[in-house]
Amino acid sequence: MQTDSLLTLKLPEGYSFADLKIRRCESDAIDLDMDLVRLVCSINGLDFAKVLQDPGPVVTSILTVWYKSHLAAGGQPDPLMEELKSQGARSH
Repeated sequence: MQTDSLLTLKLPEGYSFADLKIRRCESDAIDLDMDLVRLVCSINGLDFAKVLQDPGPVVTSILTVWYKSHLAAGGQPDPLMEELKSQGARSH
């Protein structure tokens, strides 16, 4: 069921993956532009307040879908996303 929502996630027009401003914080946490996450939630009919209670799954979906789209459009690899992808592959 989670996969279906990934495939239909709409991304906002006029924004690029870089606009998420993803960066690593203390204790391996990830920081990104939550206003843009709010916009993605809004155009996908997701309740942002509920997303904030457990942001991990939705933020992961947004990053995954947007990054794949970014690369497919000829975008340059993002070092942090590549690191996260390799960590995810190791943890499975």
